[in-house]
Amino acid sequence: MATIQKHNFRTVEVDREDLDRKLKAHRRKVAAVVILVLLLLLAAVIVTYIYYENKIYSTYDVVSSTPRSDISASDFTEFQGKLLKCTNDGAVYTDLSGNLIWNQTYEMDHPVVQKNGSYVVIYELNGTQVYILDTLNLQGSIRTTMPIQKVSIAAQGTVAILMENEGTSYLQLYDKSGGQLASGELHVQNSGYPLDVALSENGEKLAVSMLDINGGSVKTVIAFYNFGTVGQNSIDKIVSSYSYADMVIPQIRYLAEDTMVAFGDNRVILFTGAQKPAEEKSIELKDEVKSIFYDQTHFGLIYDAADGKNHRLEYYDISGRQLLNFDFDTDYTNVEILANGELCILGESSCEIFNGRGVRKFQCDFQEHLYQILSGRMQSDYIFILEGEMQKVKLR
Repeated sequence: MATIQKHNFRTVEVDREDLDRKLKAHRRKVAAVVILVLLLLLAAVIVTYIYYENKIYSTYDVVSSTPRSDISASDFTEFQGKLLKCTNDGAVYTDLSGNLIWNQTYEMDHPVVQKNGSYVVIYELNGTQVYILDTLNLQGSIRTTMPIQKVSIAAQGTVAILMENEGTSYLQLYDKSGGQLASGELHVQNSGYPLDVALSENGEKLAVSMLDINGGSVKTVIAFYNFGTVGQNSIDKIVSSYSYADMVIPQIRYLAEDTMVAFGDNRVILFTGAQKPAEEKSIELKDEVKSIFYDQTHFGLIYDAADGKNHRLEYYDISGRQLLNFDFDTDYTNVEILANGELCILGESSCEIFNGRGVRKFQCDFQEHLYQILSGRMQSDYIFILEGEMQKVKLR
């Protein structure tokens, strides 16, 4: 028979308030440690970011080099992280390792390239052929019956073509496959001589800059067309129009869907508006602008500096707020905003790279002709397109 043992259990009373107090204190201590660790990590990230943002590089290592025999007499541009090369007899789109994506043949003395989003358009001033391509292949082509003056492409592939024939200008819109969407005439005696056209990203809004010299005075009129539902109730689909006396505006561009910038000879004007654009800001120009550059979020102006030897660069965000203003002495051929947001000033065989605060990050003189610089994935990675080769490099 099993023996049953009896045990006497003692009841222990627990101070519930004291236990809760100790648990809260422990949780506060753990939270304080976690916050401290996060603050230290954040500080480390900030210090590292500031260090690399302000780091000055003096040289570079060539990570890899690819010989190229197709570089001479070519224009290179970055397109969606890859390389687009244009010559008089065709355009070639490759990845950064040189692998072919597409090849488009044509015959043009001076091909003009315009990019927007995932689409690119290639045409020639006074020519009659337009090619519409994306990152995969040819999407459409257009052969006009009159000489082409200007072309603008929207981010979704819509194309606006400005043409002229015997004193009358014609404006036509096409979809990305080359199908005509709209067509109209712009009579010089009524509206002035068209200087430039600009399509919004969705292709619904179109701006036209027109020079009017009637009556012995000079003025520029900027008209905004809306091809959406809003424009259906407006005469000729014009939803707003602005006139500027004693001013020539040869170039206009939509930087973003609702923001257009007009580069005039004495002012830069920003227009905003989802449906009916209105003037938002005007920037007075005290000197003659030599060059302009822009992307979807910024634009810049280049002047001759006061000493007559250097150049002055002004850099603005999309709202017209000036971010940078500095002089540089490079005999430049082009100024670009790289994919990483840095500014690159290119010479025939030299370059200067500036970060977003105007600090000169890198400067180099090359023995070979320099065609293009592309930014890489890391802050110190770049691609140099030089005479005879393409180099992937790391700054140090």
